[in-house]
Amino acid sequence: MLLLAFAALFSACDQGYFQAAPTKIQDFRGKLLDGTISTYQAEKGTVTLIALTASWCPGCRAELPLLKQLDSEFADRGFKILMVNEDDTPRIAAKYNKAAKIPWTTFHWNYDMMNKLGNPGVIPVTYLVNAQDSIVKINVGEFDEKQMRKLIGKLVDSRK
Repeated sequence: MLLLAFAALFSACDQGYFQAAPTKIQDFRGKLLDGTISTYQAEKGTVTLIALTASWCPGCRAELPLLKQLDSEFADRGFKILMVNEDDTPRIAAKYNKAAKIPWTTFHWNYDMMNKLGNPGVIPVTYLVNAQDSIVKINVGEFDEKQMRKLIGKLVDSRK
């Protein structure tokens, strides 16, 4: 029984968990954790990493140090991280962001936003998006640091 549970957990890191995996990010609108309303277009960078997360997700928590490193390394070159928090309430999400010292823009999820992101049935999920809003890479589960750093580097360097 325990093996079946592990098999189900690891099979969740599969593109099959999307209703329809998007190839381009459509503009979405949502509530930021400070209560204001914003859109993807207003918040994105030249290169954007959209990270679906939640306070209760061990994989999401494990990615935080790497996300902070990527932000520090590439932010001055047009790279921006946008988080979509899937906690039950914005209040829980804000408390988590404060405790984890998450510095980037965080939306609280809504159904329209999730549908535009392919409505994955698992987290963490990250979408690496170029300046034209095309998705370069979708990672289901924790992402590979070397591969992500290389892809971001190529994207930020190609805009010069």
